[in-house]
Amino acid sequence: MKKAIYILYTICVLMVVSFFVYVCVDSRNEVFSARKQSECQYLSAYKKTKVYENASTELPLGLKTEYVMRQQEIPDGGESLMFYTLHQNVEVYIDDELVYKMKPAENNTFGKTPGNTWNIIPIYGKDSGKEIKVVLIPVYESSVDIIPDFYFGSEINIWLQIVHDNLLPFCLSLLAIIFGIIFIIFVACNYRNPKVDKSLMMMGMFSFNIGLWKLTDLDGISLVFPQSIAKSNVPFLALLLVVIPFVLYIKKLFVKESKIWYLPCIASVVVTVVSIILQLYNIKDLRQTLWMNHLVMGMLLVIGVVMLIRELYQVGWNSKLKMMMLCLGACLLGMVADMFIYYISHGASVTVMGMLGFLVYIIVLGVQSVREAKNLMDIGIQAERFEKMAYHDQLTGMYNRAAYADYTGQASFKLNGSVVMMCDLNNLKHCNDTWGHEKGDIYISSSADILQEVFGKVGKCYRVGGDEFCVLLREVSTKRCEQFIEELKRKAREWNRNSTEKFEIQIACGYAVYDKKIDYDLGDTLRRADRMMYHEKFMMKQEGK
Repeated sequence: MKKAIYILYTICVLMVVSFFVYVCVDSRNEVFSARKQSECQYLSAYKKTKVYENASTELPLGLKTEYVMRQQEIPDGGESLMFYTLHQNVEVYIDDELVYKMKPAENNTFGKTPGNTWNIIPIYGKDSGKEIKVVLIPVYESSVDIIPDFYFGSEINIWLQIVHDNLLPFCLSLLAIIFGIIFIIFVACNYRNPKVDKSLMMMGMFSFNIGLWKLTDLDGISLVFPQSIAKSNVPFLALLLVVIPFVLYIKKLFVKESKIWYLPCIASVVVTVVSIILQLYNIKDLRQTLWMNHLVMGMLLVIGVVMLIRELYQVGWNSKLKMMMLCLGACLLGMVADMFIYYISHGASVTVMGMLGFLVYIIVLGVQSVREAKNLMDIGIQAERFEKMAYHDQLTGMYNRAAYADYTGQASFKLNGSVVMMCDLNNLKHCNDTWGHEKGDIYISSSADILQEVFGKVGKCYRVGGDEFCVLLREVSTKRCEQFIEELKRKAREWNRNSTEKFEIQIACGYAVYDKKIDYDLGDTLRRADRMMYHEKFMMKQEGK
């Protein structure tokens, strides 16, 4: 089931990314502006009026809100009127002259919303005392009562004010993204290491998507991506990818397994697919289907509380459970706070409470997981070092006799098709007696290198004695064995020609294929290969090779 959820989540990620790319290519707003930009700084009061008419293409809900203001003194250099709108079409008039209009383009594929965007209208000195009317046309019921903040003045100073207001949530969101990327890279770089918990990848995905959701939901980010419908969809898309990695990581922290954790995962997959399909067919926008994702989060909240109580009852109170309750409590409380404020403010307010809760979860549990993985890796490295000492020959680096006995003694080892090749170094004693044991070691290690070069990719090489080596092969014909021996001799002759050493390498070889008719075990096969090798060794000495 866990593997299926991983596959489904991968499909969801690909769907979301593909959808976002499609939106980037095929969605845009239509903006009309009759003025060039200007600079200055101060604010103004306004009068608000709701106007009700019959629903139409221009008024999707049959409602528009008018904000009327006057600026008595405007410098000759002019100023800018800036305000942030959430899913509202915009018209701006100065003494009944339309100077600015923003709405989705007629051929916009994705929904009826212009998204979340900043509107910037230059106000000139000649406009002093004139009536400025801003008309906001909501496209969703939740956008009806959203009242924007109107800024008058220097565009640069307004930008600085917005950046100041967004600084804390921006930093927290960026921190979550950075932690997510670190966790993902850590697992990717150590993916083949069995000591690394692969679910840490899910922690990284959760952290990245939480940060991306919060970051792209900030009004300050819209200054960087003006009039971008694609950017406005990112928070909803990121939120669709949050539940599954959260569940897949958090469930492993519980001692008691339960398949109930997979319920919100399956629900999240269904919601993701349904939301994107409804958006593609222009039936419901992502914002209008957000309540389904919130229901899944509510389900997750209930399951999380139930599983914590179950863990406390069955396992008992301990330090790990305390830490888990702290992290989950902070995370779930932050989630509830975010959802509550979202619905109270109709999506207009940004809170850092949720982000702080998520960061407690991410940093405490994530860092703990990385530390545990590192400790296991250190233990694994030490174990591998001990294993190498026990199963490898110190001089040549080859497997030793103990490794041979362990490998051939395993229940999974198959005798049928096994080929044993025995090799012996000629004149090693003469080399040791004449030029010393250091030269003898060079003889052995150089011969081992040749054997490894010839057989390393097709079989396992062992040093089973002072000058004896064994090679285990699988499903190799006698003809191919003869070819290996010829290649071995050729490389030995090549080494002798290029070497400055006074001795020459001579390797005698013999082989045998396991035959259940004559061999009781692999030891009988080895002895037959040994007899052939000694015959070859005798012939080489007779020929003076």
